[in-house]
Amino acid sequence: MKHELMITAETRVTLGVSEANRLHRYAQAQAEMAACAGRNAVTAGLKLGKLLTELKAATPHGEWGEFFAKDDKLKPRFQFTQQMSNRYMRCYKTAAGRLDNVERILLDAGLCGEPVSELPALVDKVTDGAETPRQMEINLGVIAIRKRTTHDRVKPLGFTGSGNPDGAQALTPMDKLANDLAALNLPPEELERRRHQAEQDAAGLLKQLGTFIDQGYVHLLRLQERELFADSLAAYARKVSDADVQSVRATMDGIVNGTTTL
Repeated sequence: MKHELMITAETRVTLGVSEANRLHRYAQAQAEMAACAGRNAVTAGLKLGKLLTELKAATPHGEWGEFFAKDDKLKPRFQFTQQMSNRYMRCYKTAAGRLDNVERILLDAGLCGEPVSELPALVDKVTDGAETPRQMEINLGVIAIRKRTTHDRVKPLGFTGSGNPDGAQALTPMDKLANDLAALNLPPEELERRRHQAEQDAAGLLKQLGTFIDQGYVHLLRLQERELFADSLAAYARKVSDADVQSVRATMDGIVNGTTTL
């Protein structure tokens, strides 16, 4: 006689809810870790900029470039380019210049490793809340963002106020084609800015959706309205999954119509 383990529908629901809650906690923890790592990287970039500024000031005139010479093995040398060092130093100098004397003293002390409780708030203030070193460079004007002109014929994707959600690295030939076509006439800095904005938009939308559902507001809807809401979410999920195909199709249509050029 064959015996099979029977799981009731109620048990499946209970297990499903438990797994959903676990995944929710995991996703939140990972997101917080990523955000924390980004903020730490911004602080490290300012620390490096301060250190480089001090080292350059202590270096005899004309000898600073020798620390970047790859053919000189007798001297210690940096493992990054002189251009990159200039960007670090500009970040620090620009950031420090945004503070008054008292705040700057606290910032410098914190960057030197002293226990300054105000350091996170000061870093956030001087970098306009940058969450990555690249975003810090953009916010501080170290990386120039080219303004779009009437000659730019690539139609930006995404909803009003968002970044460009097609900026993720290509994983398939279809992804690569979509990214290549969408990136026409856009410099890497602009794509990075739009990618960062798109990530913020996505996080904000998910947070609002989570609040709406987790706090029970969704139950205030009538049954028919809830079903329509669920169907709409499913429709948007399909659009998100097909975003690359839609991007390529839109770009191809633009090429055919003459509104987009290669």
